[in-house]
Amino acid sequence: MAIFRPDPMRFLTGASADTPRPRAITDPGQGGKFTPVGAPLPFPGNTVICHIDPASEAHAALCDMQAEMRASDFGALFAYLPPESLHMTVFQGISPDEKNWPQGIAPGASRDEVTAAFHDRLRGQGLPQRHRVAARGLYAGHSVTLDGADDTDEARLRATRLSLRDLTGLRHDHFDTYTFHSTLGYLLRWLDASEAADLIAFSDEVFARHADPLSRIDLGPLELCNFETMHHFEPVAVLA
Repeated sequence: MAIFRPDPMRFLTGASADTPRPRAITDPGQGGKFTPVGAPLPFPGNTVICHIDPASEAHAALCDMQAEMRASDFGALFAYLPPESLHMTVFQGISPDEKNWPQGIAPGASRDEVTAAFHDRLRGQGLPQRHRVAARGLYAGHSVTLDGADDTDEARLRATRLSLRDLTGLRHDHFDTYTFHSTLGYLLRWLDASEAADLIAFSDEVFARHADPLSRIDLGPLELCNFETMHHFEPVAVLA
């Protein structure tokens, strides 16, 4: 397994943060993904993802976990993503908070121009069409930690990610310590230690109830997508 998530207590309490709220949460015009009350903000970018089949038991389990969290005493702590947007990111593209820029593309290029360039670079490259992952836990109430279903699947995922980096020319910071995951929602505020401990315990309980159908997840094909907000990821091309 290659899981590099921070300690959930430190994350939930903001112990290692330098912002008054989680980084994704800002007032309008301040660069975040959601407002402090959970409304989506404009956050245009592109990405390579695998959607989770909405007809699968795994998708149903993720939706059930999200519903349990929403209905719990912790429900108001998160801005939730629509079930139809549930996915696993394989390789992040450009976005308002990405500091790096793809090699060989003019710095002033629009998001759509970058997406078109990525499509040209990725077309016909023989990238794997199917990946299998397994869920390892519900992290801090808001996202499900994933990795390859076995060592071979994990190696294939990491190799695919490396190919996407080399082909797009976009070199992310901390590339080797990325943890695959499926986000259910975004934390709206930092918690005190007691709240955080209770949420961590509840997250473990929720995951235990739904672990079986998440022990093997057959992901859909690689999709190059554009997005305007975190609520919808529009496929531009299936990377066959």
